[in-house]
Amino acid sequence: MKASGWWWIRPQERVANFDPRTGLTRLVTQRVSQASMTQRAGRAGRLEPGICLHLTPFEQAERAAAQGTPEILQSDLSGLLMELLQWGCRDPAQLSWLDLPPATNLAAARRLLTQLGGAGGGATYRSRAEDGEARQRSTAGGNAGQRLG
Repeated sequence: MKASGWWWIRPQERVANFDPRTGLTRLVTQRVSQASMTQRAGRAGRLEPGICLHLTPFEQAERAAAQGTPEILQSDLSGLLMELLQWGCRDPAQLSWLDLPPATNLAAARRLLTQLGGAGGGATYRSRAEDGEARQRSTAGGNAGQRLG
């Protein structure tokens, strides 16, 4: 935030948080991590010269988490799953992830894509770990939706 030539860094940010039980994403206000504080100060410094002040007590900044939660752990994964199906990856667990997507979020993504007709090949999705054969694939409707972006 900029006011009268000063950049002020707020100690909170709004983060999209996906709830796999409801299938909805909501914005949650939370305290920023130390990495986010550094990134925000850097952004202010790139925009113009000056001083960047964090509106956070020193003790609170020291107690802040070093890093924020990786987005893949708290996001709706239906777009990602559709993209993986387009590439022929039927089991996301076969990929090397920095942070493995939560099984509950992947299950919610599979349900949504199946309901929307974007993925098919069986009534349920079975991972390779369950029976050795991945059953889900992208449908013609899913392919068309993916081309639209």
